[in-house]
Amino acid sequence: MSDTTDDLGDRLTAAAEEHDGTVADLLTDAAEQITAQRDQVSELRAELEETNEGMVALTLELEEAEERYRSLFENAVEGIYKTTPDGHRYVMANQSMADVLGYESPAALQRAVSDVSEDVFVDQDRFEEYKAALREGEALENFEYRVRRRDGEIRWVSDNAKPLYDKGVCSGFRGGVIDITELKEYEERLETRNEELEALNRVVRHDISNDMQIIRSWAERLERLVGEEGERAIENILTTSDHIISLTDDAREFVETLTGPEEPEIEPVSLDEMLSYELERQRDAHEDATFRLTTEVPTVNVTANEMLSSVFRNLLQNAVQHNDTDDPTIEITCDVRDETVELRFADDGPGVPDERKEQIFGKGEQSIDSEGTGIGLYLVNQLVSNYGGDVWVEDREGRSPSGNRPQAGDRSELRSAGSRPQAGDNEPRGAVFVVQLPRADS
Repeated sequence: MSDTTDDLGDRLTAAAEEHDGTVADLLTDAAEQITAQRDQVSELRAELEETNEGMVALTLELEEAEERYRSLFENAVEGIYKTTPDGHRYVMANQSMADVLGYESPAALQRAVSDVSEDVFVDQDRFEEYKAALREGEALENFEYRVRRRDGEIRWVSDNAKPLYDKGVCSGFRGGVIDITELKEYEERLETRNEELEALNRVVRHDISNDMQIIRSWAERLERLVGEEGERAIENILTTSDHIISLTDDAREFVETLTGPEEPEIEPVSLDEMLSYELERQRDAHEDATFRLTTEVPTVNVTANEMLSSVFRNLLQNAVQHNDTDDPTIEITCDVRDETVELRFADDGPGVPDERKEQIFGKGEQSIDSEGTGIGLYLVNQLVSNYGGDVWVEDREGRSPSGNRPQAGDRSELRSAGSRPQAGDNEPRGAVFVVQLPRADS
């Protein structure tokens, strides 16, 4: 067409040269208009060619994107589906969705499920809640419900679903589900175990409290019968009885906190009062042992609760009970830092072998020749961890050569109990149990 247009323009120009006046002017104008139209056509043709190239490229991109989406859709780990606007039928599903519901293919799933509310959902109320929320335009996250598989097995799923819209009108629901049956079963076992633990706690606390009340009553009667030499022993019995009764209440609160929905209550606690009280208790209970403070107990508050006394009691008792000397010596050192307080309980017993330094705080762990249950150091670990602190064991007179111990003022370096590499076999005798607690007034 361009060649034809060029030829016509040239002929009109030549004809204008052969005429004069008005005819020449008209022929010239016609030639100029044809030339202008020819230029416009050329521009349009170039634009059209560019547009065609763009459309081809866009088509290829869309095809590639569609292929990628199809691959992601078909190979996704989660079960992906799309429903009709009322949510009662599946119009699309991937293989993972078919697997969740026990069908060999997405097509088989769509043919078999005529009503999602009856064939898939076990609980009708849950389906109505699901449907109502999506119809209101809400997106559901981690929406849990029970589904019935093709073979009748009941499973738990978690669904992330949202409504789809076409020109402002809901066109269906799209969701992604994962099977959480094992998780729900674990939660049920955990809940049952917590209930059993609470029941055991109530029974044991009740029995201990009753028995200690009887012991206290007899001690009060003996107090009137013994002389001055027995008054000290009677006083110790009464003090111990009061402490055990108080401890059962603390244990009840601790167990209730662990099994309840909230985190254990943490508050500022006087380190001086807690440690001094427990030292006096242990000195009275173990007359052959020496408990020596190598530094003054600082008047500082730490982040803990009343069960901090159990931490000190278990560490001090452990140092005595597992000591193979006739007169055990335990030295306690306190070091106040910018963010933490470090307490070191050093004994002169047989020590802790390197291979057991990381396991000693585990549940049920016992020391060599121990007759205890091993719950003491496990409780120490749990309590100190709840306080945001740390506890570990070292060799006497030594430190970890790796230099991995937390530095003063750096609470972020606190790590879980028993996680540090340690030095070689104990020499000199003894072990050092180190407790690091966050300061409440820093």
